[in-house]
Amino acid sequence: MAILARNLLVCFLFSVLAMFMALLWFMEHRHPTQDYSEVVERLNNNQIIRLEFTGNRVAFTDRDNHTFVTTVPDVTKFLERVQGKNIRVTVKEDRFNLIYMTIISGFVVALIMVAWWSLQRNRKEDSKFASEKLVRLSGKQLGITFKDIAGISEAKEELEEVVSFLKYPENFKKVGATIPKGILLQGPPGTGKTMLSKAVAGEAGVPFYSFSGSDFVEMFVGVGASRVRDLFKEAKANTPCIVFIDEIDAVGASRASGSSAGGQEERGQTLNALLVEMDGFGTEDAIVVLAATNRPDILDSALKRPGRFDRQINILPPDVKGRKQILEVHGRKVSLHPEVEFDDLARATPGFTGAELANLVNEAALMAARKGRDQIVNADFEKARDRILMGVERKGMVMSERDRKILAYHEAGHGILAKKLPHSDPLHKITIVPRGMALGQTQQLPISDHPAYSKEYLRSKIIVLMGGRAAEELIFKQQTTGAQGDLRTATQIATDMICKWGMSKTLGPQAFFIDSGGFIEGVGGRLPMGHDTARLIDKEVNELLCSCYDEAVRILKEEQCLLKNIAEILLQVETLDGEEFDIIVECSIKKEAAAKEDPEQSCSTCTVKENCSVAQSIGEANAITS
Repeated sequence: MAILARNLLVCFLFSVLAMFMALLWFMEHRHPTQDYSEVVERLNNNQIIRLEFTGNRVAFTDRDNHTFVTTVPDVTKFLERVQGKNIRVTVKEDRFNLIYMTIISGFVVALIMVAWWSLQRNRKEDSKFASEKLVRLSGKQLGITFKDIAGISEAKEELEEVVSFLKYPENFKKVGATIPKGILLQGPPGTGKTMLSKAVAGEAGVPFYSFSGSDFVEMFVGVGASRVRDLFKEAKANTPCIVFIDEIDAVGASRASGSSAGGQEERGQTLNALLVEMDGFGTEDAIVVLAATNRPDILDSALKRPGRFDRQINILPPDVKGRKQILEVHGRKVSLHPEVEFDDLARATPGFTGAELANLVNEAALMAARKGRDQIVNADFEKARDRILMGVERKGMVMSERDRKILAYHEAGHGILAKKLPHSDPLHKITIVPRGMALGQTQQLPISDHPAYSKEYLRSKIIVLMGGRAAEELIFKQQTTGAQGDLRTATQIATDMICKWGMSKTLGPQAFFIDSGGFIEGVGGRLPMGHDTARLIDKEVNELLCSCYDEAVRILKEEQCLLKNIAEILLQVETLDGEEFDIIVECSIKKEAAAKEDPEQSCSTCTVKENCSVAQSIGEANAITS
């Protein structure tokens, strides 16, 4: 509306100016003009019969009844020339100046009135512009309660107190207790912070005002602060209620952090307004401010002091029990086959957040729909998990037989080390089917979630990662780029062991890198250190990686027969799960024992396909599943 008012104003001004110029043109050109010297000459030749004076402008008519206009420099002298001649002279009032002044005065008055009207409209528009993003929903409209939330029981218990306060505030006031004004929900993306806030409003049945931190920040300085005032003004008029600010780090970042001058000024004003408003309402207002962020490390300290966001609740990715509960919640919305059990699936999805688990269930439903089934089976969840972790299967990719063989030995090397190392996670699946950016993958699943990692476990993880490169060099005497991802992950683990977790005898229990307090990957800092220390760190990391690689080569040399057997079967069936892998290992052990009793039998004849028909049974099972 403000833009429309400005456009109307511009159109009005141009219209008035056009009319004024047209009037001037009309007054100037209603009769042809004539030079003063020609007029004097005609006057001397007695060719003029009539004169009409309007100020110093003279309209004269000649004997041919043609009228012309000229400007007389001196009216008195010109009249002296006219005396004694038979010329009719008339004098008219100079109304042109009067009309001119009237138009100019009216134009100025109209301009002032339009400007005043535009300012009044702009004030109204600015007020609306400041509050147009306000979203108010009732708890019933949200349709979300604590029954729809699973896997974060500790956070639910914390917020149940807020629900009780909003429903029965007199119970708290009776003993003089006050509920926290602000509660900060902090955790990684997708852990359910926004949904948990909506569930609080749904349980309490109170109005829910939703805002995003970016909604407060505009290019116009002062709009964000105005929106904050409008938000809390509306909330105070509808208590009890919940005010929810999502991604509050967009507006609540520390004012000491560097940024552009304009953006910093706008954010500073908005943050100040938010701090003042949170101080401005008391316990009798029954307003609870909930905020969510995944960057608590950059929030201004004034936001987290008592009296504002004085309670912080960490919402982390769920453990295996929580993942099962979340899968059960989302499983109620889809049609499941009776064989589906979420225990194994919860164990197979370590590190998944609530949003990722919801996506997993939806992807499995899409898989079942593509196959024409009306129920979701376990195979659909397995394929959906692979799709999320590795990407879409690249069915059109063509690989040469040698490349497939190198890939099979590469993945078999990972699998054997995962099986043989005592501190390694159990093997879940090996595949040489290209997906996403990966040509193949060896998946390991922990029996339970790890609250902390031992040095032996981390070292075993590095050895497993080195298994692909070790198998390539052992069998083909060459190195390929297929180990790129393995080496990057192994180097990161080794660096963290030395620099973050103090697992080096030479450097001792000392940290050289620190993580920030946020939940976004990649943020952290390096502590000050000298050049000698940096060189020593590089040496320790290199020695750790080399020792793990040597260990991987040693184990694979001892299990070279098993390595060949697994690679051959992978070339036939392309995918092996943990149970099938165990069958092959047991069969290989029996063949090795038989080879020791019969020295003439070599490892080259120890093929699983020929001796125990495991490959055939696996191939049939995979065909039935697909």
